[in-house]
Amino acid sequence: MIEPDSAALDLTGAIPYWKRDARGITELVQLRVLAHFGLRSSAGCAPNRMLAAMPCALPPPGQRTVVDDSPEAIASFLRPRPVRELPGVGAKMATTLGEYGLHTIGDVVDVPQLTLQRLLGARAGRALHGHAQGRDTQVADSTQTPASISTDHNFARNELDPAQHRRALLALADELGARLRSAGQIASGLTCTIRWSHAQRPRQRPARPDRLPAPGLP
Repeated sequence: MIEPDSAALDLTGAIPYWKRDARGITELVQLRVLAHFGLRSSAGCAPNRMLAAMPCALPPPGQRTVVDDSPEAIASFLRPRPVRELPGVGAKMATTLGEYGLHTIGDVVDVPQLTLQRLLGARAGRALHGHAQGRDTQVADSTQTPASISTDHNFARNELDPAQHRRALLALADELGARLRSAGQIASGLTCTIRWSHAQRPRQRPARPDRLPAPGLP
């Protein structure tokens, strides 16, 4: 996940097109954002998404950080930084690591993975060990999050007539189609949900024996 005011870009295919290296394209993006929107932006350029996102979260805006694709450059960037800047490290985990003298990412790198797993658990320790060494499996996905629209129809009473069911479904489909056409969109799937009236009624609880009327009383 990234912040709502952030964007992750894979520049691999843009490098030959723009005839610039990653640093030059990053600078161009910042200049275009400033020119078109009047916003000063922070940018990070690195071999993977995690390394590129880390400096973007630091103030002040307008800075640009480039991490070269070499083990030495990655280690030089990561080792002095506080361990809390790594993804997945919250306040609780940072406190736990601090209790054992692990305050910087370099401190974490110097600790064996098995030790981290004993401190944090197998999964969290393994992930932290990989992140501290600059490894990240996330990629920039250009696929847009699919949107969804919905509509519904409630019958005024229990309706058992199939013709009425058909008319309601056709009306719902026609409404959805009109909304899709007006927005210039297409649908990749359609889901129909039917709720029976008895499913919405509260269940009737049987009367408790101690509240039943006494024999002979109305």
